[in-house]
Amino acid sequence: MTAYSVRVALVETIVVAYDDPESGTLSRAAELAEAFGAALVVTNVVAPDHDEASEAERYSRERMEQARAFLEGRGVNAEVVRSVGQPADAIVALAREREADLIVVGMRKKGFIERLVEGSVAQNVLRRAPCDVLVVH
Repeated sequence: MTAYSVRVALVETIVVAYDDPESGTLSRAAELAEAFGAALVVTNVVAPDHDEASEAERYSRERMEQARAFLEGRGVNAEVVRSVGQPADAIVALAREREADLIVVGMRKKGFIERLVEGSVAQNVLRRAPCDVLVVH
């Protein structure tokens, strides 16, 4: 009989990009953080070229407060980081800075033309990420 060793990848730090309260992104990231005993870093990115900068800032603060309240309700500790920049770039930079083992992002339902012209944040994160990426639908 031959002994086999199984290498288990440790997940110590998870970065989650939280933007849409309708998605299950934050919930999935919280579940994974609990299961792995990992640190959770929640971010929301405000694009610098947003037409209404003050509205974008308000939206970002609201999302971070929603995330904080949701996680506190689950008993999950998390660091909340608001970022400014192009979303995919900011998410990847935060993951590198925190030496994340996993990035969790959501996938919005965009139309064909929108995806063709803009691409998606999830696709751009997948291309540039320094670690594994989980895309939540």
